[in-house]
Amino acid sequence: MTLVLIGPHGVGKSSLGRALADELGWTFHGELGEELARSIRTDGDASSPQPEFDRQLFELEHARDRSWCGAPRIVETWHPGNLAYAERRSPSLVEGFQLSPRGRVLVLPLQAPVHVLAARKHEPGPLEFFMHVGLRARVWASRLGLELLPDLSTHLGHPDALAQRLAPTLLSRSS
Repeated sequence: MTLVLIGPHGVGKSSLGRALADELGWTFHGELGEELARSIRTDGDASSPQPEFDRQLFELEHARDRSWCGAPRIVETWHPGNLAYAERRSPSLVEGFQLSPRGRVLVLPLQAPVHVLAARKHEPGPLEFFMHVGLRARVWASRLGLELLPDLSTHLGHPDALAQRLAPTLLSRSS
């Protein structure tokens, strides 16, 4: 099973993903875009047109999917989030995108109030852009036929406490 965490920048995908992986004993795959941005983005911000960045990101994500052994995992952003970014920055790359996931995929949309997102923001770009991407990731998850879980408000508890609360539900859905 794959659990995908989606939501706007600063919502707590990384923190919750690591806490859930620790709680469940699953593998955590962090956001590939953040790593790639550090290596190839030279100027501009996350909302700027970036077809080469998005193309490389899709390639990396597909390669990681192909190498996945099928064990339960938690993936930050994954295809729904990457598509939400690319549809604004590199629209031609998302045309006809297809996904054939191996195994069950659950998508957990995360949310937090605007003031929390603003305080946590560290990626260059307008907050409104990141909020839009978070909402569009949900649309992409639906378009791809992925199973959406109810939204989780990450500002209502520490990631470890949220992970402890979520773990039994996720374990029951993974079997």
